[in-house]
Amino acid sequence: MKKINILLTLMIILGFTLTGCETKFDDPAGERDLIQATPVIENLDPSIFLAADKANTYVAFDVTTGAGGQSMDGLIEVSYDGGQQRAQLQEFTIPATGLQVKLADVATAIGMSVNDMQGGKYVNIEVLTKAGDKYLRSAASVNPLIACDYVAADYVGTANAQSAGWGVNGPVQVTLDPDDPFTLLVAGLETIDGLNEDRGPLPLIINPASYAITVPKTVLATYAWGYSNIAYEGTGSLNTCSQAISLNIKISVDQGTFGTYAFTITY
Repeated sequence: MKKINILLTLMIILGFTLTGCETKFDDPAGERDLIQATPVIENLDPSIFLAADKANTYVAFDVTTGAGGQSMDGLIEVSYDGGQQRAQLQEFTIPATGLQVKLADVATAIGMSVNDMQGGKYVNIEVLTKAGDKYLRSAASVNPLIACDYVAADYVGTANAQSAGWGVNGPVQVTLDPDDPFTLLVAGLETIDGLNEDRGPLPLIINPASYAITVPKTVLATYAWGYSNIAYEGTGSLNTCSQAISLNIKISVDQGTFGTYAFTITY
């Protein structure tokens, strides 16, 4: 029987009062703003590369300066599918709008033929900022997929759902929403968990621009190990080249939550 996880957090607050003498000097320039601006990648659109048109496909985005607000020198660095070989692509000034990264330019920068860049792989795009005469890595990065075409009929039928953390592995049935070919309906997730799946199915709503998946909260079974109304909700992504669906699913009942677990659905 699976049990609800209850997290108890104990916080101990210690207060210290320190007194002493100090010499304070007035800065003739007044207070100085020491906040370092942090670049942020926004408005990624297109957000995927198209495997069917490698020579011309590109992604585009804006880079803002975040909380700091000031302009700065930036550098786009790229790599292929998590590889350690990074290459500089272009310098620019932050903030910037409508920056484009072409797949063909990425291939040239890292010394590959664009035709050798495989569908289903990812391109890693990082924004560096200049400090003195050096560029420093920031937290601003995106990983666009080199995506194959989405063919809805390819996802209809029997698939395998697996979650090592939740402890399930078995067949599920996938159908299409009759009103939306980008919504997959998954039945059988509670059946492979040993329950009577009298509710559902679970909708996986695919964003056609990015192949990101949204899973709205859906009750799949009325009764689950003495609890009521077991429900799944979460997010994920679809790799249209391998047909692999990756999900992060929060599992809950009326009485509480079991936590969030990684699931994969493969064909």
